[in-house]
Amino acid sequence: MVAASPARPGPILPVLVAAALLLVATVTFVVIDPLLAWDDANPFLGRGRLFLYFTTQSNLLAVTACVVFGVALVRGRHPGQAAEYLRGLAVVDMAITGIVANVLLAEPGAPWSFSDFVLHQAVPVLMVAWWIVVPPARPLPVTAAALWLVHPAIWTATALTYAAESSDHWYPYFFLDPVEAGGWGGVAVFVALIHLVIAVLGLGAVLASRARWSGGVWRTLWREEHPEGVDHGHSRR
Repeated sequence: MVAASPARPGPILPVLVAAALLLVATVTFVVIDPLLAWDDANPFLGRGRLFLYFTTQSNLLAVTACVVFGVALVRGRHPGQAAEYLRGLAVVDMAITGIVANVLLAEPGAPWSFSDFVLHQAVPVLMVAWWIVVPPARPLPVTAAALWLVHPAIWTATALTYAAESSDHWYPYFFLDPVEAGGWGGVAVFVALIHLVIAVLGLGAVLASRARWSGGVWRTLWREEHPEGVDHGHSRR
């Protein structure tokens, strides 16, 4: 007699998770409101400056990751290891966005703002929680943490170049402005510390990707015996 294979979970849970991811993506995109970037009368968000904010870029990465995984869940297929690197980048970027916004940029006594709550608090927490509860199907190498530093480094160089070339020398954040940061030495210290924290967050994300429960989570969400890219032995060296 051949033993019956264990019943696989029904499609309801993957659909619910997909709906949650797509809802987060939709709300976040609406809150970002890319049309503001074309409002030339707005000195802080217009003329494309909206996209120079790290908050904007990190949240757009989060939107992209949620859409990629949400659509993949609906289709019942894992999006692949490259998508996990994208999700990891979004998680690390959103984590530093939340830390910087609430530690360096928060104004005591400022009125509550829904957009600020979504972009600087809710989505960062949700992205980090998603990574911890549903870690990658395969553990990521330590080199992933170095790879995730590329985007913040490019963003920093772009923001400083824009400030140098713009007529009003506009900076998206005070810690990039030598006048407000105590000279270029102050800017260098702020930038170095932030990138150091990003590196630590990246290493933390790599460590979390080695969680032993990831195999069971993926088999629950994806209606496959072994999702694409899963380490079948599930060794965690």
